[in-house]
Amino acid sequence: MGVYKSSWIIFTILINLSNHVLKADVSLLSFSGEGYVFPYPKECSDILDTFAQYASDFTLCSIQNARPIRLCEKCVHHYVNFHDKYQELMTTESNGTKCRSIFISQDRLDAILEYHDNILSVWNKGHCAACFEWTGEHPVVSNQTQKFNKMFNETMQCIVTNYNLNSTDICNTCMQSYLSLDEFYKTLSSDAIGVDVVCMDIVDSMNATRSIWSKTLNCCKLRWTPEIIFLCCSGIISSLPILFYLAVRYCGPIRDLPNVLRQSRFKQALLRRSK
Repeated sequence: MGVYKSSWIIFTILINLSNHVLKADVSLLSFSGEGYVFPYPKECSDILDTFAQYASDFTLCSIQNARPIRLCEKCVHHYVNFHDKYQELMTTESNGTKCRSIFISQDRLDAILEYHDNILSVWNKGHCAACFEWTGEHPVVSNQTQKFNKMFNETMQCIVTNYNLNSTDICNTCMQSYLSLDEFYKTLSSDAIGVDVVCMDIVDSMNATRSIWSKTLNCCKLRWTPEIIFLCCSGIISSLPILFYLAVRYCGPIRDLPNVLRQSRFKQALLRRSK
């Protein structure tokens, strides 16, 4: 009986002890949301906080400059800060602990790496790096980008200034500016569309200009007459072989040519037999 009572007392003590341990674990998990006995190195935590702020800055800037697309030129400094801080997070080591070993690829969600890849995807998808020269400490708008922006502003200024004129006058007035802009844009890319390597800020500006020129101002109608003449001449030239074939097929003298050939062969056969 005494042994049974002692065992019961020991069992009760163990149950109470385990409950206290569980409560301690729960309180530890709820404390500052960390859930670790030892806190992260402060240097790593500070880098993560700054990285999160830079990611937020770039996200806000990219959304605000989504239409019209000015994301590359307006948000480049936010992107550089974000990129540099991520590299710092990946390379920093504090008291023998690498920051990346704490925050990166530690769970299935992997939120930090996921946000980094999403922002990097937006930047690369827009070919934003092509807008700048990266030879110095900080990115600088390239000469080609500056030249395009200058020509684009001149073209749009011409359109806005002469918008009160009728469509024919505004088209004639701004024709040279538009054609120069269009030709320069084609030199920036091998496919003349610009979806391969041209900065998305430039692509969007050119697309908007072409839309205004052709749809809003209807300036492309000035090219209808030359195009019609060209198409008519092409149609006539293309039909010449068909006309020649019909002439050969149905022309009277030529149609009798096979009979003449047969008669000539028949005479040659008779001459051979007579010999």
